[in-house]
Amino acid sequence: MTSGSSAMRRALTALASVAIAVAIAGCGSSAATSPSPIAAASQAAPASAPAASAPPAESASAPPASAPASSPASSPGPDPAAGLKIDAPYTLTALPPALQQTIETQMAAGLGASGGMVQMGFRQIGGGSAAGSMLMVIAFPSGSLSASAYQAALSGVGASMGATFETSTVDGVDVANGKAATGGLAVFQIGDHMLMVISPAAAESLPIATALIKANQ
Repeated sequence: MTSGSSAMRRALTALASVAIAVAIAGCGSSAATSPSPIAAASQAAPASAPAASAPPAESASAPPASAPASSPASSPGPDPAAGLKIDAPYTLTALPPALQQTIETQMAAGLGASGGMVQMGFRQIGGGSAAGSMLMVIAFPSGSLSASAYQAALSGVGASMGATFETSTVDGVDVANGKAATGGLAVFQIGDHMLMVISPAAAESLPIATALIKANQ
């Protein structure tokens, strides 16, 4: 593994840590209870169980208490980067399994409990001058990534990476683009998804983000 890819992994972990911590703080704790439709559906069933077994208080209280706690943890959500496309000359490819495992391990260590409140997806970006670039997609709980939470996360990301952002609008989507120590960084929001493009070439981050937006409109 090259020093460049190691720096990219560290940058991804730092970006995710700051963005998730700040955005979740702005969301409030209640939004984090429904990280995916699967988890929301699994929590609905235990809610009716206590009503059916109200008389024997001792035996009725124990099983429902454990069921909701285990359901979200055992039902990982889908890859939020799945299905994304990008316009030429760029390409999106899945990470090599070893690199995917390394990033997930580092993310788990860096994010702690807050990592369980979101889903993350990663793609390598190739083509043009994008060699070594990566896309990170962070999916927050449905309805939780408000405009204010996103702006707070964006400010935290900029401060963490030492990047000053300039905003461009691409097909109605605001893209914050700046230069960090690792190269170019472009960030934008689509619904409850925060997308980040990190490229060793500072001039490539905005064109890559533009190609992503135009291909998925």
